[in-house]
Amino acid sequence: MNFDDNFKRIGSTNVDPIKALLESFGDEDWDRDSQRQRRYEVHKDTQIIPLVHDYDFRHTNPTRHPALQTFGRVIRPILAMVADFYDSSEKGRELTAKHGVGYFIRANFVRLSAGGEITEHKDGNYSLMHSHRVHVPVITNDKVFFTVGGETLCIPEGEIYEINNCREHAVRNEGDRPRVHLILDYVLKGE
Repeated sequence: MNFDDNFKRIGSTNVDPIKALLESFGDEDWDRDSQRQRRYEVHKDTQIIPLVHDYDFRHTNPTRHPALQTFGRVIRPILAMVADFYDSSEKGRELTAKHGVGYFIRANFVRLSAGGEITEHKDGNYSLMHSHRVHVPVITNDKVFFTVGGETLCIPEGEIYEINNCREHAVRNEGDRPRVHLILDYVLKGE
């Protein structure tokens, strides 16, 4: 979603319970859904574990995937924090009163390989431009560089940020281990 900055800090959380569950997932789990990296050249160095996701990028009625059962309990506090951040904002209160509560249209774990990159791009479809794109680093290192609108941050584990995905953005993992983010797309109805 477009806003007046590149990054918007939402808060922070303990990601240790998520990391513990992710350790039980092997390469076969990360390789199960390869459509994203095959479909989009910029995501060739990534892998996904979909929780709530549709490749048609619909804006309503999202599909819940089996991994949501596994991770639902440990991501619930993050979902509540993000929803509250937007719903309790001045704009959120106004839109909720008029259109009802917001919802998560997408939730995924995305792994970026060591030495990999997501090249500079803007998100362009309707749903991505009309939802709040939130990143939560779950596994990262100090050599992962996230650039949005020419501003670069190294976001620590557990920090929660919205990115302005309507601006050019890119990620480089110059570290020696994969980076995993929980990526959430939150919709305020009527926005």
